[in-house]
Amino acid sequence: MKTTRSKTIDVRVRVKPNLHEKLKAYADKEERSMNYLINKAVEFYLNKSESAKA
Repeated sequence: MKTTRSKTIDVRVRVKPNLHEKLKAYADKEERSMNYLINKAVEFYLNKSESAKA
């Protein structure tokens, strides 16, 4: 069975060095990519914002 991946869009962001270090350390600890964690953080923030408006 073939699984399909949704297409992605490259987005460039700038973060402060100390935030990058913390994100990298957390990604290593959780055995996840920084990209995965950033996507989850954005999803969480948007879902929280949407539910606060309801």
